[in-house]
Order: sequence, then structure tokens, then C-alpha cells
Amino acid sequence: MTKWAMLSLLGLGLVGCQTTSTPQPAPPAQMQYNIPSASVSDPGAIQFKISPAGVGGYYGWQMQVTKAASNKGFKPFITDQLSAGQIKEYALWADKYTVNVYRLGDLKYSGWVDVYPGETTVVYADTGLFTDDIAISRQPDPKRIDPTIDTTAWRVPISTTYGPDTLFNENGFRADYTGPQNNGNLVGEGTVEITRNGQPFAEILNAEITDETITGDIEYADGREVDGVYQTNTHQLTPGSTTRWPDGTVFTGTYQAFDPLEGALHMADGNVWQGPVRQRKPAGQGRLTWWEGGWMDFTDASTYPLQTGEFVCGDENVAMGDCYYYGGQKLESAGELAALIEKDRQITAARAAEEAAKAAQQKQTETAQATTPTGCQTVGGKFVADGGDTLLDLDGTGSGPGRFVQYTQGGATRYQFDITLRYHTTADSITYQYGQGTYKIAATGQVLQTMSAPGATVPCRYDGTILSVDGKQFRPR
Repeated sequence: MTKWAMLSLLGLGLVGCQTTSTPQPAPPAQMQYNIPSASVSDPGAIQFKISPAGVGGYYGWQMQVTKAASNKGFKPFITDQLSAGQIKEYALWADKYTVNVYRLGDLKYSGWVDVYPGETTVVYADTGLFTDDIAISRQPDPKRIDPTIDTTAWRVPISTTYGPDTLFNENGFRADYTGPQNNGNLVGEGTVEITRNGQPFAEILNAEITDETITGDIEYADGREVDGVYQTNTHQLTPGSTTRWPDGTVFTGTYQAFDPLEGALHMADGNVWQGPVRQRKPAGQGRLTWWEGGWMDFTDASTYPLQTGEFVCGDENVAMGDCYYYGGQKLESAGELAALIEKDRQITAARAAEEAAKAAQQKQTETAQATTPTGCQTVGGKFVADGGDTLLDLDGTGSGPGRFVQYTQGGATRYQFDITLRYHTTADSITYQYGQGTYKIAATGQVLQTMSAPGATVPCRYDGTILSVDGKQFRPR
């Protein structure tokens, strides 16, 4: 069809077709076709088609789809550059989509485009010698409604255009839905992947999702079976649901998400707990019924099956009374329980005393080490370096007065620098302050100059013989 023929048809009222040569608002509402074989859960498609004409702007065309109006999980995309006669088609769930059309980077069209179930909406670039037009047209095609068909040469599957939609993310559980959508509504059947703290927890196949429930064939990673459904409005399994685990544990009651909260817990050992449940174990206040008969009340069952103490118990033939347990073992009397508890107390007290003694000894050792002089804190005496030309006198142990003397040679004359000091040390440093110093001729003692010098703190090492001050080594003299 030529461009002029298409325009003539449009003028006669071809429903759902529009042309433009400049960016414009969304096209008007389009008449829907009645397609008996299409349902609300079928995908549609957007097809980008370049006219086969080999004249005008017949190359460098791109279509960009930036967002869906209502559906979740849509992944924006842009086509590669297409030329005359080329087609690119993308499977999409029914919704309105923002579409931009470019040629060589110039925007030619921008607006909303409708996609309907089982239909293909064509974005048609009609290239001409002098002008280029964009037409939006719906072409019903009920035969092409399978989003998983691998026809990448002409159609991109919906797994590329849509990712999962997160249904809920709380209490460590996260559920992601992959499946049909229609204008923001989840329709038909999809798949729900549930993780717990990032690890696989369950998968719901053929999932149908309403405002109240999620139903379908559910498989749990730990092999459990549940006869109830998950309520999307309360984010819990329906109260009264029964969960069975492969080890024989069975729970019926209320839930927090998928976890038992309170009810009847039939444990793998045959005993039955009625009360709060945490991590498939008795917790809080409730009653334990033994498999061989009889019952026992707990005020806090978190210690079961290693409970210790005095409990209220009984059975059908024995009046309610007290029973005694130590570490899960039943005892004959309160005296036996008291003796074992006293023994535990003595053991605990002895261990505490032993730990306290060790801590005191450790503290004493650390204190002694901290107060015992080490390294340069023990230095004192007379030292020499540079073959006798440098002398250092430290008249104390770790601190005190001192003297520094250094000889130098100038021609035939030997000079002496002499200065007093005070010093203080740590294990690995020495701090000194200088007094008044003199510079004189060594042989005659004639003073040539008096001076002062700044103090400093420098690294110090001392092994009892060799003294290193700021890297300079001194030996005893």
C-alpha cells in the first residue's frame, strides 16, 4: 500500500489507524475487536515495521518502549536500527505503553500505544521521498498468543520484556510472580517463587492470585505439605491449616506467614504440644501430652525436652499433682530434684570462683608487666659513638640529668661541643630538654660560642648494652 493510498483509507474512517510526522499526544481510543479465542490472560504484541519503500528515510529507524501504565515488572527496551522492509515484534501483556520512534536519533513520534490480549498493535514507519509518517494500527492475530514461542527472528518472547513482580517481602519471606497481567491486574495462571532470607522456600505452579488468596500447586523446598492456602490480604496461611513435614511432625493452628504460631503440634516422637510454637518446637505456656499417656503443663516450654523443675501433671486415671524433672528425666521426689539443683549450684559456684581467680591472676600479671621498666626505661650510664667523638652521659635510670659531648676536627684544630640535658624515657622513646651549650677549642678550653638547642622526643631502643637513639647506636664506655 502506498502512502497516499493509506491516507485515503484513513480519511474514509479505518478504525484504529493514525499518521503523524511530528511528536504528538497519545492516539485516540481504538475500537476493540471481538476475538473469541483470546482471553484476558493472553499476551499481545507491539510490532515495529518499516515500509518496504527504498526511497526517502528508509534506514536508521528505532522504536523505544519506556514504561507500562499499570503492569509491574516491565523492562524498557529499544530496538536496534532497522531499515526498509524490516520488522521487529515484542510480546507484551495487555496495557498502555509509552512509545518513542526515532530516525537517526531524531524523535519522530512519542505517545501512548495500547496493547490488547491476542492482538498485534503495529507501529508503522511509512518512509517517503520527502516526508516520513508514523501510523499506529491494530491487527488482530489470535493465532499468535503464546508468549514463550521462540521466534526471535521476528518476535521477542515475553520473558525478555517482563521480569518478576514482587507480591510481598516481609518477615524474611519474598514472593515473586511471573505470569499474565492485564492493565495492572494479575490474571489467569502464573508462577510464584518464594524465598526465605534469600534461599529457595517454595514454588507455586499454576498460581491464581486474587485480593484474598494465592492458590495453585505448591512445592516446598523442605518437603512439607500444607492443606491451606496463603491469604494475600493477611499475609498468613489460613487459620486451621495443617502442615506435615517429612519427619512426621504435624501442626494445625495459626501461622505467621508460613511458620506455625499457635496450635496443636504433633512431634516426631509422638508427643503432642498444645500452645505457642516457635521453629517447630514448643514455646511459652501450654500443655504437653505424652504419647504413652498423661500430660504436663508448662509455663515456659522453651527448655523442652531438657526441662528441669517442678511441674503440674496428671492423666485420665491419676489426679492432677506435681511431677519433677531434671534435664528432661523424670524424678521420684522433690528432694531428689533439690539435691541435683544444689549440686549444679555448687558446680556453677566453683566454676565461677575458678574463672574469677584466673581473671585476677591475669590482671595481676598485666599490671606487673605494665609497671616493670622495660627497654629504654632501664637505660643509664655513660655511652660512646663515632669512635670516641660522641659521648652521652645519662645519670639516672630511665630519667634524670645528662650530658652530650661531640668532637669535630677543623684543619689542625679539634673542637668540642658540650651541652647539659634532662631526659625521660618510655620503653621505646626518649624525650630530652637541653640546657646551655658551649662550642670551644678542645685543647685550650677557649669558649668560642654559647648556645641553646631545642628538645625533642625520638625513638629509643635499649637491650641492656647497646643504646639506639633515633637510629644512632651508642656503646658503654
